[in-house]
Amino acid sequence: MIWVLLVILGLSNVTQQQSLANSLFAEEGTSPGFVTRINKKALNIVSDQLKDRVIKFMNSDGLEFNISAPLTNQVRFTLRSSRIISFDELFFDSSMSIVPQKGISWTGTNINVTLLASFSLLTTQGEITGNVPLSFDKTNVELLLWTGVNGDGHLKTDLITCKVAANNLQLQFSQADSALLANYIPHMQNFIRQTVEQVVCPSFHAELVPVLSNRIMNTPLSASLFEQYFINYALLGPVEFTNQAITLKHRGNSFGILRQGRTRLNDFRLPYRSPPLQIPTADSGHMIDFYLSNYTLSSLLFWMDQYRKFDYEISRQATNNSALVGYLKTDCGTGDICAGTLFPALGTRFPGGEVVIKSHTVSYPRVVLKKNNMTIYIDSRVDAFVQQQDRSRRFLTASMNAEVKLDKPSFKDFVLHGELRIDKFKISDVASLVDGIDESSLEFLVNALTELILNEDMAKKLKSGIQLPIMFDYTQQAANVAFEDDMVHISADFCATDKCATTADNKDTDVDYYDTVQG
Repeated sequence: MIWVLLVILGLSNVTQQQSLANSLFAEEGTSPGFVTRINKKALNIVSDQLKDRVIKFMNSDGLEFNISAPLTNQVRFTLRSSRIISFDELFFDSSMSIVPQKGISWTGTNINVTLLASFSLLTTQGEITGNVPLSFDKTNVELLLWTGVNGDGHLKTDLITCKVAANNLQLQFSQADSALLANYIPHMQNFIRQTVEQVVCPSFHAELVPVLSNRIMNTPLSASLFEQYFINYALLGPVEFTNQAITLKHRGNSFGILRQGRTRLNDFRLPYRSPPLQIPTADSGHMIDFYLSNYTLSSLLFWMDQYRKFDYEISRQATNNSALVGYLKTDCGTGDICAGTLFPALGTRFPGGEVVIKSHTVSYPRVVLKKNNMTIYIDSRVDAFVQQQDRSRRFLTASMNAEVKLDKPSFKDFVLHGELRIDKFKISDVASLVDGIDESSLEFLVNALTELILNEDMAKKLKSGIQLPIMFDYTQQAANVAFEDDMVHISADFCATDKCATTADNKDTDVDYYDTVQG
């Protein structure tokens, strides 16, 4: 059929776009930053939803068609849908499966339906019109869909073919019409059998494919995270379809925006490549799995470091804390505590001053993933100054190696959340002009600052989370985030909104646009 051929012809263009997207984003042999796996279990939700949708449109508009063809050189037959007479919901069934190397398939089985159609028979002697019931018995409809990158650089699932296996397909003419059309009825019956896909497929395509296309693997190939950071979802190869799962391997790097005058350019430069990512072959038992190497988070932290998000300044101007500002003074009143009382030699050498402490990273953060643990190593240089009126003098330099943990990891609505926390640090290579300030005393000072300021700020660094692609657009029921050796494993389960367990927190009664039968 023409509409099926157009889809197939468009497939070659989609494949070309897929190759173009791959060549733009990765070198050959590049490992994925993260992998998405949609397991076979997830398709049960979609199958149930499509079953409900078929029942809705069969009980409202039914099949819509208008087909016409010559029966002989002098006779033309036209058949138009009118309304549904009956549809057997009890025996109708819906199922979805993954077709290895081809795509996903939806099958509707045992479709028993009778509809009223209007007919027109145009002959050399005139036109004969009327109404006739058209019945299908134990008919099966199969939709095969494929996922790829379209011309807009968007991952999309669309129809490849529609097949119909119709049994006992009959035009049930009345006795009077049968007598009048006796010479033509065999041709009419043969015509309807030959064009059954034109009768059935357009309605199933219009009603079901938008749900599949918008609910499954429908995502742009990049997304904004927070501030000026973005994440790259581009695929390293075609979507992989196996019996048990659909697998997508993503480039997975975070990136920043480089400004050159009025021009904004995506900057993908990183000082390292993505490490090999070996994901389990066994079914996790969940609907959706994400497997992340350290590459996605490492590249995000790299760009945050480029924008100096891990550099700190403790001073009167930089600190919105009046109590802490008092501690920075080299002189203070009797009984008060300040830098000058903690380090008397500091007050003696720099009277009437205020301490300014600055730290800046000396290399990009490194992420190490172990079982039940994610550690981020941040190496910095610490400089301390005393501000005296209009003069600033440095009195200390040191190296600081901090270990940062990702606490409270969670996954909600395809966003990975967590709080960064400075777990411990090590001060070394202290060079001080003030007696009494050494590694131990400086560690004591940094520890106090960590408790007062640094950890509060660090916990907010990833407050907006890391947005992963919305590959399965249903209501999330449960999720788990686990740190494994060399990867983060996120698993999640979902439900269709109208079939989710009712809870006090689930009061969303809005009907989704794609779930509404359009009249």
